[in-house]
Amino acid sequence: MKQELVIDALTKGDVVNRVAEIVRDVYVFHEIGEKMADFIIEQQAKGEYDNLNEIKPFCSKLTADLRTICNDKHIFVFYSPEEAHEVRADKGLLSAEEIALQKAAYKLWYERQNNGFQKVEILPGNIGYLKLNIFPHVHGAETCAHAMGFLAHANAIIIDLRDNGGGEGLGDFLSSYFFTPERVLLGGARFRDSSQNSESYTLPFVPGKRLPDIDLYILLSSRSFSAAEAFAYDLQQLKRAVIVGENSKGGAHPIDVLIVKGDILTQVPIGSSYNPISKTNWEGMGVTPDIKTTEEAALNTAHITALENVIKKTTDKDYKQELQKILESIIQ
Repeated sequence: MKQELVIDALTKGDVVNRVAEIVRDVYVFHEIGEKMADFIIEQQAKGEYDNLNEIKPFCSKLTADLRTICNDKHIFVFYSPEEAHEVRADKGLLSAEEIALQKAAYKLWYERQNNGFQKVEILPGNIGYLKLNIFPHVHGAETCAHAMGFLAHANAIIIDLRDNGGGEGLGDFLSSYFFTPERVLLGGARFRDSSQNSESYTLPFVPGKRLPDIDLYILLSSRSFSAAEAFAYDLQQLKRAVIVGENSKGGAHPIDVLIVKGDILTQVPIGSSYNPISKTNWEGMGVTPDIKTTEEAALNTAHITALENVIKKTTDKDYKQELQKILESIIQ
């Protein structure tokens, strides 16, 4: 057993008490936060954590106990020296030099993932395909713009979020390519601290060509989560995209990550996403596809559907026949 992964009884007690304090103070729903806090303190008093002498199993048990009350997939307690350092930098708890180094490392990590953009190509029938595995921060905007430039002359576009577990704030930027320059309300978030309430809108300017009339399909799987769900849900509610695949994972709560003790942290939902059209969100249920199919079949289903709709709209007889042959070859 590695010494750094051992946790003693005193530390466990401190962690339980601090996590209880945090969820009481900041969890998005006050009453549920109180219940979670009471429950883990009761579990501690009953000795439920006594035999957990390694940090990671202890954190997993604490997470499971919190979710017994709230079933919130965004809440968990975990051990990570690397992320603890990131949190300290983000909250200004390190020197200016260390903060600058951390920000540079953070940006480099995203760049090494190509800012989440894994694939961009043209499928048969001039159907654009974009695979996005992470929603990056705004520093991914240039990569996004280049990807959209490549797809600018497609007949339809498929955005694949089946392996996307969320991320940060690029969804508004990407969404803006599929609307005119007039500002459109996409969604918002309501926080326990109402002064943090926010709304997200399309942008008045994006580099390159807008595609407000193009048919748009978004692929989801049961793993698609958080920011990926927000992007799909808001465009679905606006009837701007057709969702294809499986119900997504069901996490609609903005979060904060706080240091509990040492390198033990907790991720806590502090807000709740809100859509002005549905008057609700996808928490716990996931985003429901317009066309339900398996994860494995989602891309082919979207490709066929896209081609069928392009063929219906095409007035050029020769091109219509060409597309029809492509469609038949895919269906076979």
